[in-house]
Amino acid sequence: MKWLTAKRANGLLIALMLVALAAGWKVWETFKPSHLHVKTDVEGVFQLGFYDLMSQRKEIYDSSMRTTNGTILSTITSPDDNRFVFKGKFDETFAQSGKLYFYLTPIYYSTPQKGLMIDGLVDLLMHAQFWMSPIEVGRKPIVVGQSGSIFVYPLKR
Repeated sequence: MKWLTAKRANGLLIALMLVALAAGWKVWETFKPSHLHVKTDVEGVFQLGFYDLMSQRKEIYDSSMRTTNGTILSTITSPDDNRFVFKGKFDETFAQSGKLYFYLTPIYYSTPQKGLMIDGLVDLLMHAQFWMSPIEVGRKPIVVGQSGSIFVYPLKR
């Protein structure tokens, strides 16, 4: 007779644990955003520059970026040499601790010369995941990148 009471108590304990687990899961999902990607599509145009102190070289590029469904499409051209063109797609891979992680997929890359400073950045972005962190300062939304870049966001809707 005692073993029936033990089975009932174990069943009650298991049901109580399942309810507590389900409640804990719901609380965790409420406070942890499952996906941070931007819901609106935005577009921006800005200049990107590199400067090498040792060789006194500088490179300036025109960049345009636009978002579409969590993907950033980017085009980089050189105002000094119209043969330089980079087109790429930044795919959002995951979000963690308020940072969005991306992976770069090049679409087209044409450079007339070797050894440009932008080649190092493109090579780094193609072979590693990198993060961007959207934050708000004084009611102005900005994006801070892993490389130290800061963008006012959204640039244009």
